[in-house]
Amino acid sequence: MTGTPEQHVGTGAADPVATGLADPVGTGLADRVATVLRVAPSGLRLITVPRSGSPLSAVLLRLPVGSADETPGEEGLAHALEHLVVRSSLAGGLVGDGARTSARTGREATVYDTVVRRADTVTAVTALGRIFNELAVSADELGAEVTAIREERAERSAEPAWRLREALLGTLWSGTPCAHPVLGSQGVLDSLTPVRLHQAHRKWYGLQGATLVIVADRPAELLPEVAATVAQWGPGRPGPAPRQPVRPASEGAAVTLGPVSGVAVTRPGFASAAAVLACDAVREATGFVVQTLPLRGWWCVWALMTAPGSQPARQALLKALSATLVRLTAPGGADWLRAAVLIPRLRAEGDVEAVARRYAEPLSGELATRSVEEVAAVLAEWRRWFEEECG
Repeated sequence: MTGTPEQHVGTGAADPVATGLADPVGTGLADRVATVLRVAPSGLRLITVPRSGSPLSAVLLRLPVGSADETPGEEGLAHALEHLVVRSSLAGGLVGDGARTSARTGREATVYDTVVRRADTVTAVTALGRIFNELAVSADELGAEVTAIREERAERSAEPAWRLREALLGTLWSGTPCAHPVLGSQGVLDSLTPVRLHQAHRKWYGLQGATLVIVADRPAELLPEVAATVAQWGPGRPGPAPRQPVRPASEGAAVTLGPVSGVAVTRPGFASAAAVLACDAVREATGFVVQTLPLRGWWCVWALMTAPGSQPARQALLKALSATLVRLTAPGGADWLRAAVLIPRLRAEGDVEAVARRYAEPLSGELATRSVEEVAAVLAEWRRWFEEECG
């Protein structure tokens, strides 16, 4: 890592322009000192984020592989691989002095992270590096994790909100890998073998495109040892193959399960700070929960509610979006956005773990500098999308 180019991001109004990054991480949090992005020869991105005075450090590793990278017959393989990596490569998730690693798989990424004492930061980095070692899974380990995943699937399948969400995304992306549920299918789980997991690990777990985020007090002091540590990671596999463009099967979806309905739309777009605040504003103004997901260059937006069908559900959501727009554009709207939406969001994202997750999943724009006009524009756009789906 030594001698590789580095860029400073999120350091103030002038720096993003100077570096050409336009603040891709977009946290808008309190530390206005240099956040450093380095790209190693292996393709690993290393981001160090300062959190002055924090006794804790967050270490997060994001791999660009998820259920949307699975081929037919692999549904759930990425999630199962995450379970077995924690169990077999990470000794059940233990890091350093009793800290534990958490892990999660989504449609586009798998993330491993931990929070440790600052003195244990390099120890945590070393531990996460074992993710790239050759995966050796015994039949007993596989059997235990398959049982755990079955239990997880049963629990989630009992949740109407989870079933509706998966049904909506499955309808939007029908016939594509993006429709694969993260928890997969029972048939794939039943057919898993240690050899198949080993092959999937070799195919997907490489340094190219991976991101390591370290949030700590005075991270520059840790950087030389961290850089030396990550230079020893893994056998140098290239990581997942480049993704091919994917289009959704439909730009709108509606699903009703008993008394609960869900409506969704998707359009070309990416994650943005204004959209985060737009979701929070709708919840604060109306109680409605609007959720979003960036997926393969498209922006999925949906909401779930108690409604007797798709048309009443859409009308209820349109009413909530309109009411929030009225609140934002009324006198005092900017003050309300700042006090009721922005400040609670920044407080919620103020701990080291939340900061690491935000930097690993970059937004367009800073949370703290979004204007009421930008948030209102996002809501107006969403309203138009749902109106189009209403015909």
